[in-house]
This record gives sequence, C-alpha cells and structure tokens, in this order.
Amino acid sequence: MITKENFKLLLQNLGFIKSNSVYGKKVNGYELKVDFANEKLIYPEEVTAHRDTTKNFSQPENFVVFECVHNLLTSGYRPEHLILEQGMPGGHGMTGGFCDIIVQDNDKQPYLLIECKTADSDKSKEFSRAWTKMQKDGGQLFNYYNSYRQAKWLCLYTSDFVDDKIEVMYHLISMTDNFNYLANNKKLLSFEKVKSENGSKADYFRVWRETYQQDFISHNLFESEAFKIGNRPYNVGDLKIVDNATIQKKYHQFATIMRQHNVSARENAFDKLVNLFLCKVVDEKVNPENLKVYWKGAASDNHYDLQDRLQQLYQIGMKEFLDEEVTYISEETLNNAFHLFKNQKDETKRTVMEYFTQLKFYSNNPFAFLDVHNEKLFFQNAVILKEIVQMLQDIRLKNDTEQHQFLGDLFEGFLDQGIKQSEGQFFTPIPIVKFLISSLPLNELLENEKVPKVIDYACGAGHFLTEYATQIKPFILKSGRNLQDFYQNIYGIEKEYRLSKVAKVSAFMYGQDEMDIIYADALARNEKIKDGSFSLLVANPPYSVKGFLVTLSDEDKEKFTLYPDVPNEESFNTIEAFFIERAKQLLQANGLAVIIVKSTVLTNAGKIDVKCREIILQYFDLLAIVEFGSGTFGKTGTSTATLFLRRKKNTPDLSEHYKNRVEQWQSGNFGFDGLFEDNHLLEEYCQHCGFNLVDYQTFLKAKNEMPSEMEKCEIFLEYKSVFDKKKFSKNANLALEWLKFTKEIEADKLLYFMLAQSNQQEVLIIKMPSDNKEKKAFLGYEWSDAKGNEGIKYLSTKSSDENELENVQGINQIKTPLFNPQNLNDENKINYLIRQNILGKLNNIPDSLKPFASLLPLTQMLDFKRSDFDKALRTSVQKKMEIVSKYKVVSLIDFPTEIKKGKAITSKNAVAGDYKVVAGGKDFAYTHNEYNRDENTITISASGANAGFVNFWIEKIFASDCTTVRANNEVSTKYIFNYLQSIQENIFELARGAAQPHVYPDDIKKLPIPVPPLEIQQQIVTECEKIDEEYENSRMKIEEYRAKIAKIFNELEIVRGG
Repeated sequence: MITKENFKLLLQNLGFIKSNSVYGKKVNGYELKVDFANEKLIYPEEVTAHRDTTKNFSQPENFVVFECVHNLLTSGYRPEHLILEQGMPGGHGMTGGFCDIIVQDNDKQPYLLIECKTADSDKSKEFSRAWTKMQKDGGQLFNYYNSYRQAKWLCLYTSDFVDDKIEVMYHLISMTDNFNYLANNKKLLSFEKVKSENGSKADYFRVWRETYQQDFISHNLFESEAFKIGNRPYNVGDLKIVDNATIQKKYHQFATIMRQHNVSARENAFDKLVNLFLCKVVDEKVNPENLKVYWKGAASDNHYDLQDRLQQLYQIGMKEFLDEEVTYISEETLNNAFHLFKNQKDETKRTVMEYFTQLKFYSNNPFAFLDVHNEKLFFQNAVILKEIVQMLQDIRLKNDTEQHQFLGDLFEGFLDQGIKQSEGQFFTPIPIVKFLISSLPLNELLENEKVPKVIDYACGAGHFLTEYATQIKPFILKSGRNLQDFYQNIYGIEKEYRLSKVAKVSAFMYGQDEMDIIYADALARNEKIKDGSFSLLVANPPYSVKGFLVTLSDEDKEKFTLYPDVPNEESFNTIEAFFIERAKQLLQANGLAVIIVKSTVLTNAGKIDVKCREIILQYFDLLAIVEFGSGTFGKTGTSTATLFLRRKKNTPDLSEHYKNRVEQWQSGNFGFDGLFEDNHLLEEYCQHCGFNLVDYQTFLKAKNEMPSEMEKCEIFLEYKSVFDKKKFSKNANLALEWLKFTKEIEADKLLYFMLAQSNQQEVLIIKMPSDNKEKKAFLGYEWSDAKGNEGIKYLSTKSSDENELENVQGINQIKTPLFNPQNLNDENKINYLIRQNILGKLNNIPDSLKPFASLLPLTQMLDFKRSDFDKALRTSVQKKMEIVSKYKVVSLIDFPTEIKKGKAITSKNAVAGDYKVVAGGKDFAYTHNEYNRDENTITISASGANAGFVNFWIEKIFASDCTTVRANNEVSTKYIFNYLQSIQENIFELARGAAQPHVYPDDIKKLPIPVPPLEIQQQIVTECEKIDEEYENSRMKIEEYRAKIAKIFNELEIVRGG
C-alpha cells in the first residue's frame, strides 16, 4: 500500500524533484506538486476537482488517485480532460457517490470512469473486495456509468510501491459492443439494446456478465494514445520478466481456473497449457511487434479469432521446432477457393463457411481443456481458454538471462498424481536438478574437450538439460567460444510425446533453441544417437514399467546383455537396469554418468538386479552415491540412489583382462604375475577375506580335491552347508564337485574384488536423514497440498536465522547442505565434495557435513563373506560383531537351532481365528485360523521400519514376514531369546536396503553366541525373568531393560567386556 511513509520514495521513483518540503514534476508542460509540510496534493489548475478531500493526505486512496493522474498526463491526456470526485446522481433510483476520476473527451463527454482503491495487503483487501462486488452486481462503477451512459470504458484501478518499484494493476471494461462477436449468437443482449430501451444498471451489468462473460483487459490504459485505449498492438516490450512470487501466483491462478470450471483431467489440461506455451514462444519470436497470444478485450476480439490465431501459431511451432505437420486452414485460404465460382457463389460460400466453422472449432483441438463437440461446448471451453491466455499474456517466456521455475513447478504439481505414478516416472524437482548438475566438474569437462556431447535419455520436462546449459554458459562466454555450438551437442530423448513437446518448449523458454529433443524410445537404436560418443549422461529414467520390452524390435533387445535373463517380456518391469546398460553403451571412455535409480537396484537379489550391478562394476568407476528418501519427489515414498559413475576405458577392457587373470590363477598358472604386476591384488584379496596366501594359492592350483586348510575357513564351512544340500548322481565324484563348486564362487568373488580394488578413488556416500524435520532441512524444500498453495515450497533463512518457508525469494535463497545457490563452489556444501571426489581431489569432509557424508572403499561395500555373492552395494558397512566369552562361541545356526523364514500371508487372505500372525512389526498384525509355529518361538522381524526386532511367543503363532528361531529345548530357546535381546542394537544394524530395510535369515544364522552348560542357561533365564517382571510392573524404558539383560550376561561371564 502507498502510505505517507513511502510516498516520497514513490515520487522520487516517478522523477519528482524535491525543493524544501515540496516535490514537483512537469509532465507535458503541466506541473504536479506534493506539499509535505501542509500535506497537500497539488494538481494543475485545469484539472477539475469537485471536492478538496481528494487533494490532501487524509486517506491512502488519494495517493493512488495522484499516481493515476500522473500516468494519465504522461500518456497524453490533458488536465482539462480530468475531473476528480464528481458527484454521481445514480439514476433509476440508485444511490449516487463520487467518481474518483472521470476522463472526458474533447467534446466534454465521459470517455473513461476510474475508481481507485488502495492495493491489497495483509490488513486490507480493498481492491479485491471492490472487484468481487463488481463481479457480483456491478459495484460503484456500473452505478456511476448508469448516471450518464456515455463512457466507453470503466476502470477499477490500484497501485502499490513494493521493493522500490511501482506496481500498477487495473481491470478495464469496455462498454462498447463488439458486433462481430454478437453476430455469432443472435440471442445475446447488447449494450446498444439496453441503452435504446432505457435499461437500468442491472441491465448493463447483465450484458457484461452474460454476453461478455465479465470480460476485462489489464493493459493499454496508459500505453495507447489518449482516447485510443486498446488500439495499440501488444509487443514484447510490454511483457514482464516475472519473479518467483509472481510465478507462484500464476500457478495458483491456473489451479483456481481449473477448479472454477471443473476441469478434472489434469494431464490433458497441462498438455493444452504446453501447447499455449509453444504458441507463445513462436509468437514472441515471429510477431515481436504485434503479439497474437493475448486477449484484446471484448471490444475488439472474439473467441473464434483468438483460437484461429492460436491454431496458426501452433502449426508454425510444431513444424519449426518439432518437425511435426499440423493441418491449419485459414479463412482467407477458404475464401480464395471460391474465386472461380460463377453462380450462387455467396450462398454456397456461406454454407461452406458454416460447415468450416463447425469442423474447425466445434471439435477437440490443441486448446480444448474440455471435451468439445458442439457450439455450446466450444463457448464453455472458450471462456477457460481466454482466462488462461490472459494469465500468460503478460509473461515473457523467450528469455536467456533468467531461468523461470514456472514450467518445472507447474509440472510437478499437476502431474503428481498422473503419469508419475502410473508409469513409474518421477519429475526431478529443480533444487535436486541444480544440485546434481553443480556436483559435476563442468569447468574441467569444458577445458578438456572442444565441445562435449551431453545426453539425458529420459529427459521428461528437460530440467537436467536446461540446467546444464545454464550452468555452462558463463564458462563458454568467458572463453569466447560460440555458445550455440555447445547447445547443438545437447540431446534429450523422451518416449512420451507430450513430454518431448514440454522439453522443447522449455529449451526455447531458456534461449537454448539449438538443443535437440528427440521423440523416441531411448532403448532403441537411433540414427542421431551414436554409441560411445557422449561425454556426459544425466538422467532420472523411469522405474518399474511393465512390458517395456514388448515395444522394442528383436534387434534392439538383443544388443542388451541383460535380455537373455528376462523371464517374461510382458510382465518384466525392471526397466532401470536396461537404462544402466544403455548408459554403458552410450558413454565414451572416461565419460561421466549421473543416474537416479531406485535404491533397491543396489541390493535386490534378483538375477537382473545382480547382473545390473555386474555391469556397473565391470564398466564403471563408482564415484559417489547420494541416497534420497521419501519426500524428495513429491508425495512419493520411493527411496532413490543417485549414482555418479565414470566409464572405464574400453582398450584394454579391464574386466576381460581380470577374467583372464583369474582363469590363469585357477589353472595354477602364476607365470604372468611379473609381467602384469597384479599379484598384489591376489594378496589383497586374501588379506581382505582372512585367507592365508599360500593356502589360497594351493587351493587355486588344486585339480581334484579341496586342500584341507581351506576347508577350515569360516566361509568355506558356509559353502559346505550350501553344497551339502545339492543333489548329485550316485556316480558323481563329490570331492571334485565340491572343489568345482567353491572355485566357481571364488573366481566370481576374486574378479569383482579386483575390479572394486581398481576403482580410482573411494566412494563418497551421501545419506539423507530419516527424521522428517531433518529431511526437509537437508532438501531445502517441502511439498504442500494446501488448496491454493499447492506445490513445492523452498526453505530459506530470514534474519532470525530460523528456517522458514520463503517462496518470495525462491530457489536463489534456498537453505540446504546440498548446495549454495549463490555460490556453487561453496566448499562447505555437498555438491563441492562430490565434484572434488570425481576429480580425485577430496582431502577431507568438513565437520558440518559429516552427519551426511562418508567415504568408503568399494571393496568394503561388497560383502565377500557371503556364500550367495550377489554384489549388493552396501552404503553402510556392518561392523563385525566380536564376542568374547569364557564359553565356546558358535554361530547361532550351530547352537544348534532351527532358523526358518516365515510364510507369506496377507490380511486379505487370512481367516480370522485364534492364532496371531507375526509379520514385520513389533506386535502381531492380525489373526488367522491356522498356525505354523509351536509354542515358545523366537521371532525376528524381517522387513520394514522394525526390521530386526526380537520377540518371544509362548503360544502357537502363524509366522509371516519374520524369521523364527527355536532350540531343541525350551530352556535353550529362552536363553537364546534373552541373549538376542542383549544384542538387539547389533541385530538392528543387520538391516540392509534403503527403500525397505531387510534382516535376512542368513545374517541371523551367522550371529555369534556363547554356549554355556544347560544349568547356566537356566540361571540366565531365571535372572532375566525377574527383569521381565520388573519391566512389566514399572515405567522402565526399553533401553534400560536391555542394558539390565546385557549386565546379567556380563556378570556371569557369558559375554566379557560389553
């Protein structure tokens, strides 16, 4: 709001000169003054003011009137044209009032009536209230109009002074009929008819509401010549580069329009919006002096002409930018078709034109927010289209100096429940895009190569590509090279047609016209996309898309080494694995890849997942992993891992070389060790696994049977338990089969140890916190579902140093440990750590980032102690549990115990009964009419938030998502339960997998446990039962309970030292 306090600043902004306490300015020879000492607003003498109340500081509205008069004089109106505060009789029994400003023409007839209001603020909504009343019954302006009925325009006006800038807003209503518009519907009431019948204010209001759908314009009040409102063509100079606050308002405006008109098909609505963006980009490019994407107002425009202009622009855009032919026939083309007609030309032409109109406009088209198939629906849709055009018409899209978030944020909001969930596609939020691109060593990439080729093979809305192009721009301009050469080498592939259009429009919005967006399947061959030619690949490919292979040709499918292991094309959905192999094909040696995948890709034990990890380990150096949890991608709960990879050199192929070396060693050939100088890798493997080098070499040389020393190793004992379950023919040489079995496993492990050891640096692991509040602080944003305030909300800092939602400042003020938007080279941010690690220059991790970041050798991320070596990549390395006891320590499975996995059941399949179903929680889930475990059974939750939770059941149960443990007697079972309780935290640490943590039976079997005599076990059980009773009858915390249990084991020396 303009107040006494900021009025001086506003006047200075307008060019007023201060002289003592008076500010003055000459406008076209006429002087305006403000006397602050006497609080007077001084107008030129020729301005007629009927009341002095408008010429002082008595109310803030007077400042708005003064600013508006200044603009009118600047636009060419003379003082004698202006009348302030004239009393209005009202007419037809209506109460009168005082019109703030009347603009008279040279014949002293009212031309323009202006009602001024203070701008909306937190305390007052004067302008909004006046507009709402005007929409309801015409308000003051229609009352004033009813007095004389001669004004051509009505205007509700306000102005404000915000951030040292004057903001003007007005709604201009034409009171002149558009006869071309009226000709389309003879039933429409006109202003002319109301005037001829001496109608009332309500009648004039009815014409505006029903005939012209309460139409208004918000431009050309001051831009046009005096008395020629609306005549001046709209040009790019009139468009505004909008800030984030305005963008948010536009988003909410779009959402409001959709709700008001009951447009429920959000995907279709967004598609039509993108088509309008395309038209607007074309318009700004080809019609800069006479823009077509704007509503000229009911006085000079109609719905048919507007849509015709849009269709023509759409045809141009689709051909020029996307090379797609779209049919467009203009009225002029049709008129020309009749030039040879001799007889009944006019009648035939009229009939054909009617059919032409029906075919062209009364059907679905690129701007149909509603389903259109007749004239009535055309006009219903036309109202929506006009409002969306008005929403967009003042924004400048074609802009290479500032990156708008509008398209990205809008996309996130309106496709959140659409394509994203049904097709496994996630649209990467802008902060994550900026973080990932800024984590790359772009400077070094650009210095080392003339023009690097860059690709996003699942580009969606094109966020990664436009951000990359934005971030490289300063480097390129500084080097004096041609920016367009670099843009020409940016490629995006998108299989979804609408999204490919979005990506292209987005590129044009950011001034990156040369970017090549290809509408195609990225897994198929494409002439433009050559294997081994890309220096950088950044992508967030889709996850879990069922049947994606069905659409590929046999030739395309066969180029993937993963394909032979696909069990069923129709149901197979692990598309992310194929995208990883495609990255291997596309990148050149030393090329970088940043790929967002589901976290389960790192740990799933399925055949394709294992083979996918083999591709990563064989062909890439793993540089960093960033784990994002729920809340990152909108409302989705899917956890992801972002892989930073570097393509290994093809010549020589390190993986093939190491395979050959392993084969040589396993055949007993160590003669090439000196030549290749790699025998240290064998030594390091033995050291890592705890093998004696000589014993292991003896094992490698063995031809017929297993050397006895190796059989004693813990892992070989585990191999034996697996081997003993296998079935062989009676004539099989079991000793030879046993040797072959172990050699096959060890060859696999040795190969991947060597590959992991060759990783050029340790892997930087970034983990998102699990606490919801800490998650938001880590990301720097959160998601809002609040009506009218939907979408992403950036977290920033105010002077109080407290994190708050501050979307006025937008992403440039975001507060997050991921990156500093003001300084992408901030050494205390995670993006800088990743960049330094890629370059091999990361020396230390700042204390402020240690809660999120750690370094791990790749060899430690692989578990070589497992018999089922599935190459799972662990981002948290489990500490080896060491137990010291006065008694013998064995693995839990050798206690002896029976350790079994539960049987899957769902609440839908369960039949309510007497037996509790124990799943992944701390208590039973529901009941069933059958049991599968007897009394006195230990359960350990297998998955979910409580994976690893130990419990004991005295009754029969149905074991579902849990692992059960039972000894061969009740005392030992209870002893084992109490022991497991004492090491509960260690069991929780066994959980693997970020998306859905699991504690596996194989890990439980390996838990070390002391085996005291049975009487000592009974003593333990008795003492622990006393603790149980105390726990049940007090407010003892669970941590204290477990500590007391652990103390008993210490005091009896079952476990020594904790």
